[in-house]
Amino acid sequence: MTYPFIPIGLIAVFIVYILYLLLIKKDIKQLKLITPIGSIFVAIWIVIYYFLMR
Repeated sequence: MTYPFIPIGLIAVFIVYILYLLLIKKDIKQLKLITPIGSIFVAIWIVIYYFLMR
């Protein structure tokens, strides 16, 4: 079953994208837009994993 690994991969892509925005593009305006959306995504998956692993 690869389904549990999909959110982990998406979180890794999110972190790489944030690093890209910070280090290469230096676009703080877009970073402020993307960070809360990605953080909510990560928080939802943490809650789902918590209830699945409990």
